[in-house]
Amino acid sequence: MKAHQKIVRDEMAQKKSDDLFGNWWDEVDVDISKAVVRETTQETAKKIIEEYEWMGCLAAVNWYFYGIFFDNVCGGVVCYGQEYIENLGIWDKYGYTGKIILLNRGACVHWAHPHSASKLIRQSMKMLPKKYEVVTCTVDDLAGEIGTIYQACGFDYVGSMRDANPNVNSRKGDRSAWRINGKLYGPRAMRQKFGTTKIDSIRKKHPNVEHVKQNSKGRYFAFRGSKKSKKENKKSIDYLIKKYPKRKETNELDVLLVSA
Repeated sequence: MKAHQKIVRDEMAQKKSDDLFGNWWDEVDVDISKAVVRETTQETAKKIIEEYEWMGCLAAVNWYFYGIFFDNVCGGVVCYGQEYIENLGIWDKYGYTGKIILLNRGACVHWAHPHSASKLIRQSMKMLPKKYEVVTCTVDDLAGEIGTIYQACGFDYVGSMRDANPNVNSRKGDRSAWRINGKLYGPRAMRQKFGTTKIDSIRKKHPNVEHVKQNSKGRYFAFRGSKKSKKENKKSIDYLIKKYPKRKETNELDVLLVSA
């Protein structure tokens, strides 16, 4: 199964621009060595995320936006924000409370250099405030994601932490999702977009909505700061770290895959 963003990038690459200036991106110098990673605006991030990213919308809480620029043209964005379950005390046992941040969205446009995503992630992580020593992100197999880009960036993979919890009777397909106009939304996205997960309420606006089963998302971690802090923070999840998942057919480009 191809990743959603890979499919979108391929489709966009085949389309001819309706812009007055045609395929203007053909004139952009996409030399990765000249690309600049810097903070960007929510408006810039929103435009790219809505067009390329699986969820099709920004996360509910965003603190930092970064973009990779070629000739001063944005070729991709990443968004960082609150790790949603932090306020439940989940990260206390790992010592991550107060220093964990979620890379919740990200996407690169079809004309960007194939290595744009890895440069964007690595460089943007360096720009985060010092207190964030732990960066986490999730991947959704419903979007065809296995986290290829996170593997390339040296993140550690732990799979589904929910599935690994002996106190949770987790199994495949025990989470909920809703399909609207061919697109799947998880509980967070539904509450963000519609204010509810009740299918009867959603059906008033979208009569064809379908409730479908969903799997728990896989999770990756990366660590920042001093050698000592990185070692200590990684040690907290050592027993959870697994081998990287692999795609059966691995001929895809370096595509940024982020899904909160």
